[in-house]
Amino acid sequence: MTALTILWVGRLTGPKGEIARKLAFEIAPEFSQVKFIFVGGPGVPESWPAPPENAHFIGQKNDVSNYYQTADLVIGAGRVALEAMKLARPVMAVGECCYVGLIQQQTIALGKASNFGDCFSPASIDWTALRQDLSAFVKGTITADTSAYTEYLADYDPQYVHQNVRKSYRQAMADAALSTFNEVPVLMYHQVPDSPPQGSIHCVYTVKEQLREQFSSLKKRGFQPVTFKELADGVRVKKPIILTFDDGYEDNYHNLLPLLEEFDFKAVIFALANESLTRNEWDIPGGEPPAALMTSEQLLACHQSGRIEIASHGLTHQHLPTLDADELAREMSDSKHRLEQLLDTEVVSFAYPFGDYQDREVAAAQSAGYLFAIATVSGPLHLADDFYRIRRINIMPKDRGIKFWKKTSGWYLRYCRWKGKDF
Repeated sequence: MTALTILWVGRLTGPKGEIARKLAFEIAPEFSQVKFIFVGGPGVPESWPAPPENAHFIGQKNDVSNYYQTADLVIGAGRVALEAMKLARPVMAVGECCYVGLIQQQTIALGKASNFGDCFSPASIDWTALRQDLSAFVKGTITADTSAYTEYLADYDPQYVHQNVRKSYRQAMADAALSTFNEVPVLMYHQVPDSPPQGSIHCVYTVKEQLREQFSSLKKRGFQPVTFKELADGVRVKKPIILTFDDGYEDNYHNLLPLLEEFDFKAVIFALANESLTRNEWDIPGGEPPAALMTSEQLLACHQSGRIEIASHGLTHQHLPTLDADELAREMSDSKHRLEQLLDTEVVSFAYPFGDYQDREVAAAQSAGYLFAIATVSGPLHLADDFYRIRRINIMPKDRGIKFWKKTSGWYLRYCRWKGKDF
């Protein structure tokens, strides 16, 4: 029977060197039938005695992949563990701070959290557990399912890491832009018709002339509308406000866009990424009059104007908590992908249809790659406290004069919470 080969890769100095010394001079003699190979340097310390017959120090090597591939077990931490796992070799993780164990389902979480043993507090290596696991591995009573290593390594994929680092950086930029403000009004609009729709029950509209009055008020008071994408790109203004319009109604193209140009404003439209959906089918059964949605060409024109961030509102305006996991993923991910293909730009924000979401929907928005997810009247008062539960202020047809001023005062949300009122 061929003897097992156990490979150690790491420095022979400092804390790593102490681990190598214990493996070679205290543990290797207990497993005389096993061949221990030590790759590392800068050289065997002169203070160390001659190694036992089954411990072999071969010095530093520029390419250790061949050693990984021929080893029955690799012992190491950090990069060594990742390199061996990538080659589907069983890994027993021990580093400067702790012993993780044989990498498998039960230990991968600790492995990732501790950089496979190199980062842990308080630092303490359980050598008894290592001896027991090594004995069990040699006897064949425990094994590592290396077929699962590909899944474990997904978090270390360079593209995945790049995306998450970039995401964290951009959210930090947005946080820096917003952190000095107690309250940044995020206004929620829907339709912008020329005149009030006949028979509207929910009054999800602001007529064009009223919106012009509101924009004029904001302009006179020094507000500077920004988009979520601008916040992620580090844009800072002295008095920010975010103007959002849900569903992507056709009158947004005909009436909102000209007003944005007139006042030199910007806005966010949360559109449904489903070309076959041409009107507000979700509202009609409840008695709301039909209202046309924008075509793909109109959405693209809004984006190309430079005044509107086109963001996602899903595919079909569903109550997301009622969907199964696959349907939820489609609403989140497919809508993002379709809009990005249409616009040839990144889509960074998502608005929960009906403002209906729970923790699962928040996680789905994060997994889909959005930087921001927007609710209606739920979420923290301070926008930067949670970028996936952004609270908005609903603007209704009755919001004129002092009512509109109050809702955009910069203290409205705190006032409503103090009064126990809806937002």
